[in-house]
Formats: sequence, structure tokens, C-alpha cells
Amino acid sequence: MADNDLKLIDDLLSLYQEEKRKLDEIDRWARWHHDRPHRPGRATPEYLQLAERAQAPWGDLIVGSVAQTLYVEGYRRPDAEDNSTAWRIWQANGWDARQIAVHRAALTYGTAYAYVLPGVNSLSGKPMPKMRGLSPREVIAAYDDAADDEWPLYALAVKRRRGYVEYWLYDAESVRYYQVENVGDKPKLQRVAMHNVGVCPIVRYANRFDLEGRAAGEIEPFIPVLGRIDQTTFDRLVVQRFASWIVRTIAGMSIAETIQATGGDGGNVADEAAKLKMRLAAEDILVADDPDTKFGSLPATPLDGFIDAHDADVRVLAAVSQSPAHEMLGQMANLSAEALAAARASQTAKSDERKHQFGESHEQMLRLAAHIAGDEAAATDFEAEVRWKDTEIRSLAQAADALGKLAQMLNIPVELLWEKIPGWTQQDVERAKALVQEGGVESLVRELVAAQQPPPAEPAGPEPAPEAPAAA
Repeated sequence: MADNDLKLIDDLLSLYQEEKRKLDEIDRWARWHHDRPHRPGRATPEYLQLAERAQAPWGDLIVGSVAQTLYVEGYRRPDAEDNSTAWRIWQANGWDARQIAVHRAALTYGTAYAYVLPGVNSLSGKPMPKMRGLSPREVIAAYDDAADDEWPLYALAVKRRRGYVEYWLYDAESVRYYQVENVGDKPKLQRVAMHNVGVCPIVRYANRFDLEGRAAGEIEPFIPVLGRIDQTTFDRLVVQRFASWIVRTIAGMSIAETIQATGGDGGNVADEAAKLKMRLAAEDILVADDPDTKFGSLPATPLDGFIDAHDADVRVLAAVSQSPAHEMLGQMANLSAEALAAARASQTAKSDERKHQFGESHEQMLRLAAHIAGDEAAATDFEAEVRWKDTEIRSLAQAADALGKLAQMLNIPVELLWEKIPGWTQQDVERAKALVQEGGVESLVRELVAAQQPPPAEPAGPEPAPEAPAAA
């Protein structure tokens, strides 16, 4: 291995380890293993258990509420009715499902990656570009200009295997595979896979990307608010566990008298006090011989303030993260369709922005896949765009009424409106178009109409000849 390769791996590995420390903290908040709330200095096991119960995966909720609105279901030019030929590569690589993990990673950490390399179909054995997603906790990409460059100069993937670690070093001509026992050891070259794509075949998915090449996820900016919510929940659980009931008190009665009144044998007072407590049923009455004895109680600590503080923190989180507050608080009663649309307007705008950002990365990846497949027409088609699934919440009756009015009043072809039907996939739309082109719809209607018509009456036969009169 050349010295320049060693230097390159060391430089990339240094950047990778620095970035991974930050991403690991974000990962803990995203996967409900984050920092526990502050606890008393002498916390008992019971306090520790309450601290565990106070943690809630609010970070995952923020990411999921956006990720569940991002589904690519087509790729074609604006003037085309059918998907581009590159869409078949998408389908063959199973990216209807793989896209979800890539979107979630980019939303969680700020960046995610995908690679496109020459490969073969596992069933037919024919050449086919291979597209896979990469976690930013496993990859570091080096750009000459991080804000402007489409392709990185180099990329290093660190894959942890059982008993060893692999380095995958990508450049414009090949992928070189190295192996080490531990991260930081001197790598040993295992094999070289030439791809000759002409660019480093790594595609970056960036969330909240700015002009300085920085990207931020949906969790890191809100970690202080997430910690505040858990702390408020922990404080409420402590009060709920130890101070949420009335404490009865007796003044003017000694511990010894109390022990004797409750069945103690008059032995060691301290031991008896530790063993015995007055247990009162609902119908019991406290009575004392000494007229100076006074009975009283200490009020329970109210929980309303803690609950209000928790809800206030959740509303702050909903506002700064552009998430629907009514969903995070579970307050969904008596909301009209217009109110729901207004409540989700901020999240809809946020989702639309992510569609533009991630859509460009998907298109970049599909053009690269077409180039590897030898389809230069699709590789140089910069007008083709990915088509996102409509995830707006509306009833089928409302959608049918609105789409019917668009078709009648604005003379919009119904074929263009099929894509807006709730629950319809791109495959459903293509099937419907095929039926129309083949005349399948009309023939099906004719068959249904014919089945409802009564069968025609059989024609009456000739009348029988009259019988001859009998002979006299």
C-alpha cells in the first residue's frame, strides 16, 4: 500500500472519529438511551428506577412525523406519462423500502449517504447497478468545496465486523478494501474493486443544508428542550411517589404510647418504631386519653403544576421543531378538517422543504445508476424528477368530491387526478391507465350491465294443429 494511501486513510479517519463522537450523542437521544434526568446526590435504587421511567423518545417522534410524509413513488419527466428507464433500477434495488432508512438517517443526524456501484442481479446474474444506503456514523466524505461540489473527492466507510474492522475507501476509479483488528491500527489491503465510474460514487443526503456546507438534523438543536421535558417528568414522578397523599399526624402522644396502642410488646422503642406503623382503615377512628393530644394532617403536594410545566415544554418543542402540537399532546377532540390542515401547516411546509432537498439527491443517484447501466439518455436527463406520494390526511369522500369538481369545472383529465386518490400507489395508477388503453374498463362495464339485464324470453313455437273430429 502506497504511503499516500496511508496518509489519506489517517486524515479521513481523524475526521470520522471527530464526527462520530457528535453523532453518537445524537443517536442516544434518537434511540431512547439518552442522558437521564438529574437525581439527588444520594439517590436510592427507587430514584434510579423513576429516572429510567421519566425518559421518553420525543426525538424519535420528531423524526418520524416528517419521515412518514416522505415516500418517493415515481421518477419521470414533467411531459412524460411513464416513469424513466432509471426507475427500473430503483425498483430492482428495493428502494421503495430502502429510502425510508436513508430519510430517517438524514433527518436524525443531518446527513446520510448512498453508494452506486456496478453489480449483478442476484436472481438472473445479469449486470445491474447496486444502490445501497450508508449511515453517517459509518461514513465520512471529503469534498473540495462541501457546499458546492456534487461529488466528493474521497469517502471512507468504517464497517465493524465480528472480530475485525473493514475500511472501504472510495475514489473516482475504485473501491479499496482494508482490514484492521481495531480502529486506528495499520490497515492491510485485502482487495481492489475497479468501477471506473469517473466520480466518487457517493451521494449525500443533507438535511437543513446551508451555504457553508453545514447540515443539521432534527434532534441536535432541540436536545436541551428534550432534557427539560424528561426532567419535569422525573420531578413529577418523585412527587407522585413520595408526596402525593395526605400524611396524618398526632401531637401529644409519645412513640412508646403509640407502639402500645398498636400492639407493641413494650420492648426496645426504636426497634418497635421501625417495625410498626399505625394502619388505619377507612372506618377507623383515632382516640386518645390525653385531652391535649391533637390530630392533624399534612396536605398532599399537588401535581397540577408539574403537568402544566410538562405540557408547556412539549408545546415549546412542537413550536421550535415545527411538529403538530395537538398530536404531541394527544389533544385531537373536535377538530374540523380545516383546523387539522391549519394545525399541520407548519409541518407540511417543513416536509415540502425536505422533499426538495432529498429529491435532488435521489435524482443524482438515479442519474449515476443510469450512467453505470449504460443508459446515457437517462444519465443526462436533468428534467426528470422524483414524484412524492401525497400523504395529506383526507377522507376518500372529500377527495372524490374535490377531484370530481376539478374534472368537471376545470376540465382536467381524470387520468391526471388518479394520482391524488388517497391510498392509490403509482402501480394502481399505471394499472388503471393500462385498463383504459386496452378497453378493459368499458368491457368490464358492459359485462356488469349485461349481467343485470333479464334473460330474453324464448320464442314461442308453432301452434299445434287442431285434432280431427272423431268418425261417426
